[in-house]
Amino acid sequence: MDEEMLPKFNYYIDESDPDIVVLRRQDGSFAAAFSARGPTIEGIVEATKEDYRKLIEAHAGSMDLREALRAARSEFCRAKGEPKGGEQQ
Repeated sequence: MDEEMLPKFNYYIDESDPDIVVLRRQDGSFAAAFSARGPTIEGIVEATKEDYRKLIEAHAGSMDLREALRAARSEFCRAKGEPKGGEQQ
């Protein structure tokens, strides 16, 4: 099996504030915030994907994950229905 492994990041929802819902990473750090009046599953999933992509990108050089970054970008673009690399047609 020649499958690239990307780092795993777990996320959780923090609803401790009655006015906002906070998406947090496994270490408790902030990833995104939403109004407590109606965060959608789609919005939370999109914020999670975007945060994950940024984390991979930020750590690509120091962890020598350039190939993993390309794979993550490709997967991210495929999920959004965009061409590879995010270029607009």
